Amino acid sequence: MNPITFWHQLSDEPPDAPDLAEDFHEASKCYRATIGRLIHSGRLDRDPDLAHATLQGSRDLSHLPSMPLPPIDADAERRALPVLLREPSCRSFASRPLAEALLGRVLWLSYGRYPQDPAAPFRRRPIAAGGALYALEVYVIAELRGRRGLHHYNVGHHALEQLRPTVTDAELRDLAAEPDLVASAPVILLITGLFNRSRCKYGLRGYRFVLLEAGALIHQVQLVTQALGLRSVAVAGLYDDAVEHLCDLDGVDESFINAVLLGHPP
Repeated sequence: MNPITFWHQLSDEPPDAPDLAEDFHEASKCYRATIGRLIHSGRLDRDPDLAHATLQGSRDLSHLPSMPLPPIDADAERRALPVLLREPSCRSFASRPLAEALLGRVLWLSYGRYPQDPAAPFRRRPIAAGGALYALEVYVIAELRGRRGLHHYNVGHHALEQLRPTVTDAELRDLAAEPDLVASAPVILLITGLFNRSRCKYGLRGYRFVLLEAGALIHQVQLVTQALGLRSVAVAGLYDDAVEHLCDLDGVDESFINAVLLGHPP
């Protein structure tokens, strides 16, 4: 059967129907020309109440009946469960590259496949994903064997596939609103979504599942890097079109979601 015909049979939407998820994703992309309209830092400077509310980061319903929980000994928790308590993000790194083995551990512990029941038709990964469909892809900018290039992480083979042998400093700096931060990172993980991998089963809700999975992956990467003695920071301020051009993505079926910078602590 023609795969395109088969896809149309899977879809219960007319081919020309408006795609709300696609429209939202495009409207929320970050471009060099639009970043000023997407970030409203000035509102926090002008509104002290709003600034205070953002610092609190939670609702306060203290007017309702409440049940105090036993107090937490933060130092004891850090000693007992050091990996589960994420340290603050790090925005500076040592200049030396990561060894291939160490980078491989970060990738496998964050998003790699691990065997379960040998009879199972698929293998699980370290994070949750809607329907276990795993709709994300990870691209890696890192210096390996003396050259900084762009690679795709092949989860099935636990391998890095070379997309570009060289990524220049100028290309790196053009990716981000904070070019110095991005250019200084020994490793940049670019997380993209293949939305139809989830939406073929869940429709519009599948778009939400892809974003939830991306958040889980970012958190897992940061916990893994911390456990391995590394440091990281999640960065949303990369220009979608620049990343998608670098990775040769169409920006619709597969599109950039977020990035994580990581390396040795300074």
